[in-house]
Amino acid sequence: MLLWIGAALLVAVLVVYFLICALLYRRLFVPAPPSAVDDFVFSPWEFGADYEDVDLTTADGINFGAWFFRQPGSPQTIIVSGGHKGQRSGVLGICVALWRKGFNVITYSYRSYPGSDRAPVTMGIREVLELQAAIAFARKRVKGIRLGLLGYSMGAVVSLLGAAGEPGVEALVLDSPFSDLRRELRENIHRRLHVPATPLIWMIGLWLRWRTGARLSECSPESVLPALEPRPLFFIHGGADEITGVHHSRLLHDAYRGPREIWIAQGSPHTGAYFADRQLYVERVAGFFARHLHLARAGGQLRLVEEDEEAG
Repeated sequence: MLLWIGAALLVAVLVVYFLICALLYRRLFVPAPPSAVDDFVFSPWEFGADYEDVDLTTADGINFGAWFFRQPGSPQTIIVSGGHKGQRSGVLGICVALWRKGFNVITYSYRSYPGSDRAPVTMGIREVLELQAAIAFARKRVKGIRLGLLGYSMGAVVSLLGAAGEPGVEALVLDSPFSDLRRELRENIHRRLHVPATPLIWMIGLWLRWRTGARLSECSPESVLPALEPRPLFFIHGGADEITGVHHSRLLHDAYRGPREIWIAQGSPHTGAYFADRQLYVERVAGFFARHLHLARAGGQLRLVEEDEEAG
């Protein structure tokens, strides 16, 4: 009798284990199903921007959509990478603001997102191929290009991983990156589920490799930092971020040996610094890129940020 009870408990534990692993894997790596409202979003047209809607293809054959905001005669170009399972319309505010400052701007949809071919999400590992295709497009379209990258959350990770293999990238702004995917998973599992994380991460990693050929260890921005030197990095992070703790940006900032800056937006949640103070955010990001990409002119003029604002 005790043997049967023990066996039943073991089966129950295994069922719960696999169920939790499956739910976590789905949350991270399975694309959201298509929705009837996917097309009901704002586009650059609503902002009166000079832009093109372009279709691009990655090295592994994934077709995806992008918006190219044009500033004729300006070589300064910023590629904006959005967050996990988001749409490119989610970064329209900063894209339009930077375009009005005088930059060419490109933002794009990842694989599996509306406007792109469906394929597994890989938290930045394969999404780097979309960034590479966007960079190749920018080089064809912008003469004498001076290239910067701006990324949010997973998009910040994509920017770090992608720039490591693209020496033509001259400056990066990184809003709310994680330093290593395994560390990010471990911390969130401990915080939200209060269970040992290692067995769950092991199974999730096994499924990811089986489904995509990718390894969790490939998604480690801290491991590529030496390849980014001596390019300037600007880290931005919300002080109240409960998804990716602010210590991730601090760790990357402290480990980097090239020029770097960090801005902790106190009280802001994950990727919330822009919404906490849109004007200050735009001025700081545009100012950083203007300095390092040598933008001589800026639409609306770039305001100097005061020391008390810097401290914020």
